[in-house]
Amino acid sequence: MGEDKKKPDTKNTGKQSAATKAKNNFNNKNYDRLYPFVKAGNKAKIERAANAAGQSLNDYIVTAIYQRMEREGNEIDERRTAEEFEKT
Repeated sequence: MGEDKKKPDTKNTGKQSAATKAKNNFNNKNYDRLYPFVKAGNKAKIERAANAAGQSLNDYIVTAIYQRMEREGNEIDERRTAEEFEKT
């Protein structure tokens, strides 16, 4: 029979590991946050499309934004995705 695996404690206690704190500091210094809103139910559809494309939800959305910017002739400084960054 399968072993019962203990789920990680995801309760926010306000304490962060050193690695998490370092990642958060890096992200805060190097990235801006966007908060797109979609109608209820559409997030799941977008997530399925991203999965089908083999991308994270973030990369799927950012890629779509950059592609539209290119089509409209807007300059893009950097097109490196989070997944590409993690590979380096």
